[in-house]
Amino acid sequence: MSHDPSIRITAHRRGGCVVSITITMPEQVPPGTLAIGLAPEDAAAALGEQLGHSKRAHAHALGAASAAALGLPPPDLDSLLASERELAAEAADDHLQKLLIDWPLCLDMDARPSRHAEFHRRLSTRTDAASCFELGGDILDLVAREMLGGFFNSIRLPHSLAEFAERADRGGILGAALRELINLGPSQPRQGHAVPILGKLSAAAWVSAIGTWPTAEFVTRPTFAGEPAETGPLARHTVSPLVRLLLERGHRVSARLFSKAIDLADCASRLRYPFTDDVPPMLDAAQAAPGIGLARVSTARGVLLCWVRVEAGLIADCAIVPADAWNFHPQGAFCREACIEAAETPEAARHRLLLLALALDPATPCRIELADAAPKKRGGANPPRPRAAQGAKRR
Repeated sequence: MSHDPSIRITAHRRGGCVVSITITMPEQVPPGTLAIGLAPEDAAAALGEQLGHSKRAHAHALGAASAAALGLPPPDLDSLLASERELAAEAADDHLQKLLIDWPLCLDMDARPSRHAEFHRRLSTRTDAASCFELGGDILDLVAREMLGGFFNSIRLPHSLAEFAERADRGGILGAALRELINLGPSQPRQGHAVPILGKLSAAAWVSAIGTWPTAEFVTRPTFAGEPAETGPLARHTVSPLVRLLLERGHRVSARLFSKAIDLADCASRLRYPFTDDVPPMLDAAQAAPGIGLARVSTARGVLLCWVRVEAGLIADCAIVPADAWNFHPQGAFCREACIEAAETPEAARHRLLLLALALDPATPCRIELADAAPKKRGGANPPRPRAAQGAKRR
């Protein structure tokens, strides 16, 4: 049997409604095992070479966690600035792939592959300070002029969904996509029970919350304060007035797409001015115990956590928790929002689920399958009536 590298999502439907979701993650070697037995420098290089996504984020996370485990002093300022620019460039490249190609294609709009290729080449090869300063400015111009032109031609922010849609209509690649999503209607979970948003926690705060070393359950199905949580651009930008407007009107998929554009602009700002008060650092690390370090990296998809244990100068163990483990948790954001109470055609259900998956930005492709759910179990002919609680009024 051939290996399926995609996330397999089975939507179980009853009466035209998606009532439950089963997610099967692709079978793969945990990325942390690639580092075991190697020196920290070699392990970081191995992760960067063998992974298919967020290569810089994984390499920098492992390097920072290893240094923290060994109690080494922090890198000099120039090294920190270079790391921040490299991580910002990688995240910006991921965002541009989605915003210029994947989102337009999913909405039957014209993609901009040549525009993306132009930025991809520069983001992949040039990370010196001068090049990044120029590149960051060009990305900010792209966001303001080509993606969201309608939102930058007026001083007053839109105060209603109708005004937001009107601004989206004024032009821009992303504006057209946002208008199409708004036309599709709200995208709320059943009864409004959205998963909590994962806050911006430092590496030290993660050590305090999780402990010295994560459990196997946390690595594959992470929770915070006992609950699944959502990570990613939406989690980082819920304070934005326009993101909050979309959330209050029930347009969570649109809110995630708009947050992605804000996140892209933040990456551009980091390329120009790393370590300012406006944008928090993308990478930090803490020693969880002697010989054990944890690094936290902000990636385009969300938070990446990397625990490392170093013994005799080699990586003895490594546990990595990617953003997908949060957003595609069995009770996480995708599963919670995929189930709705309204009936829809199979085609509409598949399209809605594809948009939801794209909004949560998985690192690997998703394969959507629809299946009939088992019918509800019915009781006997004369099921016993529940007794009224003592003191309750009968109707």
